[in-house]
Amino acid sequence: MYMSTLPDVSPLYWATAILVSATIFAVFWFMDALTHEELVEVDLTDRELQTHRNILAVSLLMEGSLVLMYWWDVEVLPIFLALFLTRTAHEFIDELHYHTDRCSPRESRLHLIMWVSVIAKTFFMFMWGFFSNYEGIWDLPIAYYVWGVVVFGAMGWTTQAEWGRGKGKEAEARELING
Repeated sequence: MYMSTLPDVSPLYWATAILVSATIFAVFWFMDALTHEELVEVDLTDRELQTHRNILAVSLLMEGSLVLMYWWDVEVLPIFLALFLTRTAHEFIDELHYHTDRCSPRESRLHLIMWVSVIAKTFFMFMWGFFSNYEGIWDLPIAYYVWGVVVFGAMGWTTQAEWGRGKGKEAEARELING
C-alpha cells in the first residue's frame, strides 16, 4: 500500500531531506574531525586510523552506488546493500572497539548525531533513487544544487583531512621497524 505512493512523493521533499541530513552530518563530522586532530598523536592507533579509512573508502563507493541508481536501480541494489552492510560493520567495529572506553560524552554525542544523520541521508537517497530513479532531480531550484555542492565540498575537505590523519605517525613507525 505505502510502496505504491513513493513515486508520488515530491522531489523537493527528497532533496530537502537528503540535504538537511547531509548538512547535519557534515557539520558534526567536521566537529569530530577537529577532535581527531587533537587525539591523533596521543590516542589514535594505526589500526583505528585504518578502520576510519575503510569507512571512508566504503562510504565513497556506497555513495557512488546510490548515484548509479539514477540509471540502474535493480542492478545496483546488491552492490549498494553489500557496501552499506560493510560500512555499518566497520562503524560498529570503530565505535565498540576503539571509542567505547576512550570517547568523552561530547565525542560520543557527536558520533551518535553523525551516524543517525548519515544513515537517514542514505535511506532518503535510497528511497528516491531506487523507487523513482531520482525523478524530478533536474527540476529542483538552483539553490538546491548550490547547497549540494557546498555540502559535498565540505564533506570532501573533511574526507581529505581524516584520510591523512596519522600519516607522519605511520612513517615514523616504518622508520623504527626498518631501522
